[in-house]
Amino acid sequence: MQWHRSGLIASWEFFEEHIERKIGNEDQLSEQPLVEKHSERKWGAMVIIKSLQFLPSIISSALRETTHNLHESVPNGSVEPASFGNMMHIALVGINNQMSLLQDSGDEDQAQERINKLAKILKEKELGSSLHAAGVGVISCIIQRDEGRAPMRHSFHWSGEKLYYEEEPLLRHLEPPLSIYLELDKLKGYDNIQYTPSRDRQWHLYTVIDKPLPIPRMFLRTLVRQSTSNEGLTAYQRLDAETTCSQWKMSFTSRSIFRSLMAAMEELELNTHNTRVKSDHAHMYLYIVREQHIDDLVPYSKRVDIDAEEEESTVEAILKELAHEIHASVGVRMHRLGVCEWEVKLWMASSGLANGAWRVVVTNVTGHTCTVHTYRELEDTSTHRVVYHSISGLGLLHGVPVNAQYQSLGVLDRKRLLARRSNTTYCYDFPLAFETALEQSWAVTYPGTRKPKDKDLLKVMELKFADQEGAWGTPLVPVQRPPAFNDVGMVAWFMELSTPEFPSGRTILVVANDVTFKAGSFGPKEDAFFLAVTDLACSKKLPLIYLAANSGARIGVADEVKTCFKVGWSDESSPERGFQYVYLTPHDYARIGSSVIAHEIKLVNGETRWVIDTIVGKEDGLGVENLTGSGAIAGAYSRAYKETFTLTYVTGRTVGIGAYLARLGMRCIQRLDQPIILTGFSALNKLLGREVYSSHMQLGGPKIMATNGVVHLTVSDDLEGISAILNWLSYIPPHIGGALPILNPSDPPERSVEYLPENSCDPRGAIGGALDSSGKWMGGIFDKGSFVETLEGWARTVVTGRAKLGGIPVGIVAVETQTVMQVIPADPGQLDSHERVVPQAGQVWFPDSATKTAQALLDFNREELPLFILANWRGFSGGQRDLFEGILQAGSTIVENLRTYKQPVFVYIPMMGELRGGAWVVVDSRINSDHIEMYADRTAKGNVLEPEGMIEIKFRTKELLECMGRLDQQLINLKAKIQEARSSGAHGLVESLQQLIRAREKQLLPVYIQIATRFAELHDTSLRMAAKGVIREVVDWANSRYFFYRRLRRKIAEESLIKTVTDATGDQLSHQSAMDLIKSWFLDSNIAGGREDAWVNDEAFFKWKDDLSNYEDKLKLLRVQKVSRQLTNIGDSISDLQAVPQGLAALLSKVEATTRAQLVDELRKVLG
Repeated sequence: MQWHRSGLIASWEFFEEHIERKIGNEDQLSEQPLVEKHSERKWGAMVIIKSLQFLPSIISSALRETTHNLHESVPNGSVEPASFGNMMHIALVGINNQMSLLQDSGDEDQAQERINKLAKILKEKELGSSLHAAGVGVISCIIQRDEGRAPMRHSFHWSGEKLYYEEEPLLRHLEPPLSIYLELDKLKGYDNIQYTPSRDRQWHLYTVIDKPLPIPRMFLRTLVRQSTSNEGLTAYQRLDAETTCSQWKMSFTSRSIFRSLMAAMEELELNTHNTRVKSDHAHMYLYIVREQHIDDLVPYSKRVDIDAEEEESTVEAILKELAHEIHASVGVRMHRLGVCEWEVKLWMASSGLANGAWRVVVTNVTGHTCTVHTYRELEDTSTHRVVYHSISGLGLLHGVPVNAQYQSLGVLDRKRLLARRSNTTYCYDFPLAFETALEQSWAVTYPGTRKPKDKDLLKVMELKFADQEGAWGTPLVPVQRPPAFNDVGMVAWFMELSTPEFPSGRTILVVANDVTFKAGSFGPKEDAFFLAVTDLACSKKLPLIYLAANSGARIGVADEVKTCFKVGWSDESSPERGFQYVYLTPHDYARIGSSVIAHEIKLVNGETRWVIDTIVGKEDGLGVENLTGSGAIAGAYSRAYKETFTLTYVTGRTVGIGAYLARLGMRCIQRLDQPIILTGFSALNKLLGREVYSSHMQLGGPKIMATNGVVHLTVSDDLEGISAILNWLSYIPPHIGGALPILNPSDPPERSVEYLPENSCDPRGAIGGALDSSGKWMGGIFDKGSFVETLEGWARTVVTGRAKLGGIPVGIVAVETQTVMQVIPADPGQLDSHERVVPQAGQVWFPDSATKTAQALLDFNREELPLFILANWRGFSGGQRDLFEGILQAGSTIVENLRTYKQPVFVYIPMMGELRGGAWVVVDSRINSDHIEMYADRTAKGNVLEPEGMIEIKFRTKELLECMGRLDQQLINLKAKIQEARSSGAHGLVESLQQLIRAREKQLLPVYIQIATRFAELHDTSLRMAAKGVIREVVDWANSRYFFYRRLRRKIAEESLIKTVTDATGDQLSHQSAMDLIKSWFLDSNIAGGREDAWVNDEAFFKWKDDLSNYEDKLKLLRVQKVSRQLTNIGDSISDLQAVPQGLAALLSKVEATTRAQLVDELRKVLG
């Protein structure tokens, strides 16, 4: 450093070193090492002046000084001036300098004036040539300002075209090294870049307009500066306890990235209403300055030892996990702020293959889901450029130069943006949501363990039409194509899910609206596609999941006619007098005549016009053809509910036919911020002639749909919605007729029921348990945490849902014992309407709760679930309004749905419960004796009427007085005295004795009413139920869990074997006949030993059933008899006999070669 008469000069020398790993073409093999170290001698200089007039002279002095020193330090005295790596910094200090007199207010005109003055000096030919010849490519300037304001910074680059130094606006206000570290060259493909610094100037925000579509984008860049140590707890001294606990689980590197991202998001939130900074698509880039070690990447308490050979792959895995953990904390907030991607560059210091530059690129897909790709920076030997290089798998940036300019948004990003504007997830991003939800499902089911490593959790195969036409009846075929290249507004996939219940995989069909394709509307192609998917699900008996986000049936007009039709005015000179017709000119008619039905007219002046009678349109899908398509898919989806499992998830606004589909599939999950409507609110307002409704949510939000029985579950976001779908699937078989998904329970089946009702039996406590007053968990009948309540907001006097008993999924219907309030909302469309709150008593079936019960029974039966009814009803509500609203119809539907139930049904009157009158009738076991079994707790009650009602009929006052006269000794004595008095003729004494009797009866009457009530209650006991055979057994509450678990296992095993037997007989046997046959087989076996009581031994039965050899021959005989009957029926018809050879040939052509040869041999033996 030396003083100059114009200021101060500082100079220095340094070696620029970097390590490169090279990558050649895949077909090239080289023995040369891939790691090379480069170093190059450079110099730097800073001149500090108080006035710009001294700038030329001090720069000349600085160049002489640095060049002289460099020549002396190089042995051979040679210097390469064209390297352009040398540095020149100019500092203008002093508050009275020329620049600072222009008080900076951030105005662009003032900024430009300052720059022009400085640039004018640097444009001088002599000065510029000297700097250029000295290898100075960039000149950075820092200018002091007064009043404590931050200094101004500008950078001037040498222009090879203009041959002078000109300012680079992109680097304005940045520290000199940042232009390289922040990779700002990537932004040079954009025009009109607007820069905004953060409050602490750590983040740099650049706003651009993406083309060809004008999409505002933002690029945020920062340097991540870390402390020099990662030892101990010093980093936590200023953190509160909660933050310390959460961040202690994060690594040193994770904390640094996390804090930087949080600062960026705070900056975005502060600028939410700043139109200059507003962006639809934001990208964040973080450069970590300090070199990272492997220990920095893992939490402080989890230091790792890594084999040298696996170092690179291990670091890659650690970085991916690190990115996922950070995204889990910030992803949702980022998505709300429009941050779609963030990238981290870091340098690893290692002696192994992990050494060098790494990049982690995270795409924020939905906020809850993301994709993470890791890259190395390697030199491509063919182009000699540093590129992104994927280690495992090929990321989207693989092979792309690291300094390549950012490209315009691709079709996938644009469609994601369109979907986000519609407040939903783009349809092609749902497979990733399924994969993320599957990972969470495994983590919840088996905490502390990893997902299966030998199998992908999700395999997806997209379906499309077999041809481009996509007409009705066109089959679907698999296709492999990038996302967003669909030409129909619906997409579908086969998804093979590896779930905890089915680790080897289960297959489902998923169909979704593409909300970015004509607003997700249903046209003929979409209808044909949905119908084809529905038919495919029905034919394969696979679950069908519909992700709904649509605008209903498509509406359209013939654009080719719209752009050229003309109007036949009543008075050509006065259009305000109206018109008579619309028409086409002969030229237009010749061009688009096929789009209209028209007739020709000739005017007096000789002009020819084609008057339009009907517009047909060139394109299909403009009107009623969309409605007939909607009818087709409505019928198909309704059929699918009966033939397979259907579930609709409303992820976006669902209108018209979309709303009908949500109901026709019966099972429905709704996102809290998305409506299900038939017509938009603005259209209704026009119909009503006034502004009545203000939003779609007012018409079909969860406050309506979740309280009227349309929606079963509500969720807050799409990941929660997909998780709810997977959770629902965990209760049902993989296909219709398949085995139930049974897991080993974490809640032991043999434990007792710890929840004890006090005054009444709380249904949710009885099902899943509850906390007692001390906070201790008191378990219910079913597995802890397994109960999922559905239809919760509708008809709340009944509780329905699905749970597991010993890992076996079951459906549940239980009874609310407390009074609930039914809220009937006011309709804004009716001026005299007002909200009504109607109390509904517990333990009573009302029209809505009876309908809910019937609907739940239907759903459970379709899902092939065993059913538990915790029966605790006093009866039906039978008032005038209830009868008018259909209580009788709903109760009858309960009976019908129980009559047709095909799975085991257990009706249990719980502890403190009662079942009376019509409520008993509709759940009685004799409705379906093949499948329903009734049980009761020892404290349970049951009868036609309640005791109080019974004594009003069977123990009236007269009977009570007679009972008193029979039991009360005083009354007996008084009555005897009356007889004596009458015999002796003492009439006065009789009257006094009668008064004493009446007084005694009045005194005893309350007690005897209690006695009568107790007498009636003794007719209600569970012991009497068992004695009369109306229940199967009395089951104590504490033992009910283990009892029903064993009974459920036995019934499932029996039903499975009955199904096998009935299939073998060709459905010739009834359910009871098949059971009797199985029982006879079992009792004749060696295991039973001929003992009749062996049939009730579950272990003996399971041992016999699980050994197929015990009854395989008997099943074979049944199949022979079935085929024999079928052939006998064929023999009764001559025409059928003539078709036997061709039919037999067709049968043989369908079977495998080995099986065909065996059949032919057997037939030859039979035919001799």
